[in-house]
Amino acid sequence: MSASVKPGAPEQSTSLSTLVRIGLILTLLVLLVGSVRFARYDWTGLPINRGSPGTERQVGDCLERIGTYRTESGRIVDKIVVDEQQYLALVAYYRGTPLEDLQVACLYDPFTNRSGTSWIAHWLPVEEGLALGLVNTAMTVLGLWFILLALRRQGIGPPAILATGLLVALSWNTFYFGTGLLIDSGVVAAVALCWYLICANRPWLVWPVLLLGYPLKESLGIVVPVLAVWSWNEWRSGRRSPAAAAAPALAGAVAFVVGVFFWRASLPEPGAAWEVTPDLADVLANAGDVISLMSFAIGVGPLLVPSILVWSQRRRTSGLVGATIDPATIGVLLGIGLCAWSFITVDLTPRIFWIAFPFAASLTAVWFSHGRPAAFLERRALVRTLAGAVAVPEAETRSTE
Repeated sequence: MSASVKPGAPEQSTSLSTLVRIGLILTLLVLLVGSVRFARYDWTGLPINRGSPGTERQVGDCLERIGTYRTESGRIVDKIVVDEQQYLALVAYYRGTPLEDLQVACLYDPFTNRSGTSWIAHWLPVEEGLALGLVNTAMTVLGLWFILLALRRQGIGPPAILATGLLVALSWNTFYFGTGLLIDSGVVAAVALCWYLICANRPWLVWPVLLLGYPLKESLGIVVPVLAVWSWNEWRSGRRSPAAAAAPALAGAVAFVVGVFFWRASLPEPGAAWEVTPDLADVLANAGDVISLMSFAIGVGPLLVPSILVWSQRRRTSGLVGATIDPATIGVLLGIGLCAWSFITVDLTPRIFWIAFPFAASLTAVWFSHGRPAAFLERRALVRTLAGAVAVPEAETRSTE
């Protein structure tokens, strides 16, 4: 059992027409689930927003008031968090609003360096909240499709693709963050694109994404070690010479570093830096926040648990190192590491692990392709109908090692 297949292997398990049918079904589900929080219209009235109705925080020389935001159309978005407030203000900034007229005291690092989604949104001829919602929805759908395409390249069968896609489309992250005012859906789409290119044996197309994608969010850098592990496995397996295996990873790393310096010098200059450092008070607060713990379990568990099960089975056959030195596994581990950092510095949220969904989806699809999970899917007539499959063959998932 493996997380991935030999890059460039022909797709034999899932036809393109079947994948499109599955993708369209899942896209409709994303739009339905995402409508609840779309652009923070909050039309359902559900008490699910955890932002404060009004707080103040001193950041350097700036006294920031956080709580509500009035969009260009006059719509009031209340109980917002500082991230949402900053990204809304950045849309207005890119539209030419002077700094002194923005609804924030200052623009802050790191939000200015994550303003790529706000820049895209500023081109849309609608108020800033709706613009962000539309861009984030499009990015969420794009990310889903790139994940599905990657699974097809891995030789995963239709039922396993459908089951994995359902976990992605109906995830807490899609529901709560995928269509709102935060900007993580953009970097998830970029990571999913990179993962698809790796699975499709097109690693030389990854570096442009790493060069251009930093403004979406700096956590795009998670792709660099994933690409390095892919290169290592390509060399160890004899599929590429040392130079041919290392070159795409080196190009990706250089492109990302160049992108960091270029974009940080080009993006809006922050008025202050929002402090993000380890804090015992944050750790204790997060550990005692039952709602955050529950949302984290709901948002991360459905893809993380199958990933762990796949890793555990591979460990019994390939050993600890062999099971771990796999691109998808490394991606999941890096996602867990980012969650741990967020836990001790800011908050506990499944949104941080969302960036690892493309890798966790690959592992989860392998889990759905074997043994009892595969047999369960085979017995479901609805799955066979939606996936366009008469039976569920065991996916021919070959190792990248």
